[in-house]
Amino acid sequence: MKRFAVFLTILLLCAGGYTILCATTDTSRILPNTAVNDIDVGGMSLEEALAVLKNDADIRSEASEFIVSFENESYTIAIGDALKLDYESAAKEAYKIGHSGFFSRGLAKLASYFTGNHIDTPPVLEDTETLHSRIEASGLLSAATPVKNTYKVENEKLVITVGSARKPDEKKLIKKLKIAVQTKDFQNTISCPTLSNDRENLEKIYQEIHTEPVNSTLDRDNNYAITEAVTGIDFDIVNAGKLLSESETGDTVKIDLICTQPEISAQNLRDRLFVDNLSTYTTKVTGRSNRLTNVKLAAQRCNSKILLSGDEFSFNGAVGEQNAETGFKTAGATLNGKPVQAYGGGICQVSSTIFAAALFANLEIVERWEHDYVSSYIAAGLDAAVAWNELDFRIANNTSYPIILDVIYADGYLTVTIRGTKTDDASVKIQTETLDSSTADTLEVDTYRKVYTKDKGLMFVEKIAHSTYAR
Repeated sequence: MKRFAVFLTILLLCAGGYTILCATTDTSRILPNTAVNDIDVGGMSLEEALAVLKNDADIRSEASEFIVSFENESYTIAIGDALKLDYESAAKEAYKIGHSGFFSRGLAKLASYFTGNHIDTPPVLEDTETLHSRIEASGLLSAATPVKNTYKVENEKLVITVGSARKPDEKKLIKKLKIAVQTKDFQNTISCPTLSNDRENLEKIYQEIHTEPVNSTLDRDNNYAITEAVTGIDFDIVNAGKLLSESETGDTVKIDLICTQPEISAQNLRDRLFVDNLSTYTTKVTGRSNRLTNVKLAAQRCNSKILLSGDEFSFNGAVGEQNAETGFKTAGATLNGKPVQAYGGGICQVSSTIFAAALFANLEIVERWEHDYVSSYIAAGLDAAVAWNELDFRIANNTSYPIILDVIYADGYLTVTIRGTKTDDASVKIQTETLDSSTADTLEVDTYRKVYTKDKGLMFVEKIAHSTYAR
């Protein structure tokens, strides 16, 4: 009985002491000997712990740099912006210890005295986009081993000796960085993982090899000398990449080249240059001396103009501004529907005659304007009005060969002959159609070009222009 009384007394004393321990635990403070990421937060309020841990997170973020090595070069990658350290959850977890219930506080407090509380919340890399930008900013992604694939062209084949070119493997590097962050290993240099750079090297080879076929033409910067044609070269880059991926360093891979001959060789151009009259059109020139002078001068400036395939001819560009300094005279012209005397009066006969010849040569008409009134020297719908800095007449050489304009004024006639190279037996007819005008004092005319095959079959009809004249 006595022993039981002693045991009960001890038990009551212990219970009382434990109750006092629980009652004296400060629930507004973190238990002693509590550390978060090796930072002692024991005895702090939650707000104080948050402030201390935030400061630690900021310091860690600023110091979070890795040295990555690639091909004996070092690259510094600052990952602080991409790093996430959840110090708030860690602080709340530390504060929660011993504060869950009255009678559990004592045990938690005793444990903190004897073993301490250690909370480790490692930082994590979650912002992959920001991390990519930091890796890119380091210059690492632009690095690569030198092109080691060598090649030569032999018997219409591309012969590649496979090298061992490498480039950084960003995906694997990011995995390495994440592991280093979790293990807090910011000191050791990280060796950058690599992957094959054969595909990019193949694309460089393709850029060097690939050539579009180029026709022989005339070099306007070398007195229109005949240039050499260029054979087109190509290869199946997808299939070539597959062959390279299946090969080992040092292997030789042979890839078939696709050679495309140009349509016009130098000899072909030499034999056929300007040999065909594509069209000829003549108009009778009348008027006073000044008008005849203007027509003659404009014709001379348009004569012998050579247009390479795709080139445009601008009448204003060829003739230039008309004034006394450029040799032109004043002659009859029309301004805003009224007759006037103007420098260059009459030169529209030259642009109109070239227009008509270009129609029959089946050339592209880029720009054309009609006169205010029907011209006396050419039918309605076939004229082409020009005015310096206002109205231009332009045509384009839509044939595969160069063409030349022969614009000759002689014996009262202006003749335009367009010489080039015929590539088919098509023929052209020009048709003008007078429309029912909306008013009695106007004349409306549509101009059509009809192109026929050798057997007189109609290939197509093209509406060239709509002209409105005052009667």
